[in-house]
This record gives sequence, C-alpha cells and structure tokens, in this order.
Amino acid sequence: MNVVELKALLGLYYLAGVLNMNAVTSRELFDKDSGVGYFRATMPEKRFEFLTNCIRFDDRATRQQRREHDRLAPIRALFEVIVNTSQELYTPSESCTVDEQLLGFRGRCPFKMYIPSKPDKYGIKIILMCDSKTYYMSNASVYIGKGSTPPGIPVTEFYSVQMTAPIHGTNRNCTCDNWFTSIPTAQKLHDDHSVTVVVTLKKNKPEIPPSFVELRGRQKNTAMFAFSGVKTLLSYCPPKSTKKKIVTMISTMHTQADKTATRRIPEIVEFYNDTKCGVDTFDQLCHRYSVSRRTRRWPMCIFYGILNAVGINSMILLSASGAQDKEVVPNRRTYLKTLAKALIPPHMQA
Repeated sequence: MNVVELKALLGLYYLAGVLNMNAVTSRELFDKDSGVGYFRATMPEKRFEFLTNCIRFDDRATRQQRREHDRLAPIRALFEVIVNTSQELYTPSESCTVDEQLLGFRGRCPFKMYIPSKPDKYGIKIILMCDSKTYYMSNASVYIGKGSTPPGIPVTEFYSVQMTAPIHGTNRNCTCDNWFTSIPTAQKLHDDHSVTVVVTLKKNKPEIPPSFVELRGRQKNTAMFAFSGVKTLLSYCPPKSTKKKIVTMISTMHTQADKTATRRIPEIVEFYNDTKCGVDTFDQLCHRYSVSRRTRRWPMCIFYGILNAVGINSMILLSASGAQDKEVVPNRRTYLKTLAKALIPPHMQA
C-alpha cells in the first residue's frame, strides 16, 4: 500500500458518505448492476475490504506496553496530530461552545458509554470545543472513563480547562452546559486563564442561595440576580414551560442585570441560546454526510469521526480563506464530492 492508494481509499469513504451509502455493504457498493461505477473504477471490492480491515494507526509491537498507561494508545498519535493541526490553522471567533459528541459504536470498547439523549445511544464520547459561529472544531478529547483525569482535580474543572486551552489568555467566551463547570471553575477560568463563561448550573450547588431555587411564590418570566466579583448568578423562571421550573445560570461575561424590565428574556439567557449550539450543529453536520462504516474495532470508529471532522473543518477553512466564488465553495455536498474525487488520482478513476 502506498500514499496514492491510501488517498484513494479515503476518497471512497467520503464519496460513500456524501451519497448517504455509508451503511451500505461493500458488496452493494461494488455491484455491477446496482452499485456505483466510481468505486469499481478506483479499486476492486476485495482490495477495498482488505485495506479497510488491515488499516492500523500505531506500532502494534509496542501497543500493549503503551496501553497499560493509555487506553487510547491504538489511535492516540493520529488523533492528537489532527487536533493540533486544527488549532494551528484557525483562530476562533469571540465565542466558543464546549459539549459532547457520541460516535455510534456497539462493539467491544473499554470506555463505551450509553447516553440516551444522543441519536446513537451507545458509543464513544468525544468532548469538543467548536466555534459558535462557524462550527469549526478547535479542540477535542476522547473521554476514556473514570480515572482518566489527574487525582485531586474535579472532572468538570479538568475538562473545562483542557478544552478551552486554545483560547486561554484571549478574553474569549465559552458556553457550555452544567456538566462542564461549577462556580469555582468559572472563577478559575476567569482569573487564571482570561476566559469568560456563560453556563447553566445544577441546582444542588452549595454556592447557590436557597431563594434562587425556590419555586413557591415565583411568577413565570421573572428573573433574580446576584453578584460577587466578576460572577453574575441568574435564577430565571421561563414563561412558556408547561410546568413551572427554575433555570440557574452563571456568567463571568455579564457584570450587571438587565437595564430594562421590558426584555422578553434576560440577556444572559439570550446569549446562551445564541451560542450553545456550536457542538450540536457540528454533530448534525457529521451525521448528514457521515463516512462512518460498520466496524467492530473502536479505533476505526474514532478514525471515521476524524474524517468527518476534517471534512467539515476543511470546508470552513476554504470559506474563511476568502474564496467567495460559488464555483469554489458551492455547498457542502458538492464540496465533499469534489474532495473525494480530488483524493482519487485520475488514472484510478478511468
């Protein structure tokens, strides 16, 4: 196998994804009657299956030794190269989003998770930081289960600091949900790393005053504020919920309450709603034209996730580079088809 053939294999993965045939078996893809002629022209079916089954991402001779200290050893090197390259090529906007993505996988994996709120339910959890405006993936980390964080450091603080590392010292904002932060973590990010946050909080935090989570006597569409240094605590009762509830949030970006009582919703809530979907939209883009194929090897599952991320990031970079011609960047589907064909040399397309 050489680099030319490897690129051709990746091109076929992208082509299957853009045609929404990633779940189709290789026999159907290469079928002379109902398959795609582009696949048969590039390489034989048996060669495609052989390369897919044999592809590896590390040195198998030293894998077992490295696995004793790192569960992600089979694909750690490649994963970090992609993440580091993504950070070098792009400067995020003023606001980013940190959230989780679940790569669907049902095979054996020591850190497979079940998240019922995700479309795939079972799979490998990836923690991402994406640009809130362009959805560019700036940082990523595979969650490999309990015990993966340094002792003595809360999990929320560890991942909040690790994920926001590319924007430390820039006074940018990070929006995330209540799994990733706490009030001490928000203070630490502001004081030590010059990163502001706008986040939801769980109501059981000891720093929240009891009156901020009390439902009795609260009217819908009312807000309460508390201030301590750079931190603004918000207790909000939404107007349109069928059941009365309280939403608690903290912001180190907003330093005062709303100036007018005529606002439809508090400014903190409005900002959170505008910037919270960076990772969710990125995940939707991955699913729309996913290259992921059925596999029993979890490193391949992560590899397919890497290819999906590269496909999204590369188009965002092309768009941000000043390419305004619609023929250059027409839409994502056409871009991925062009990318797939560019990876396959002309002599293999004949």
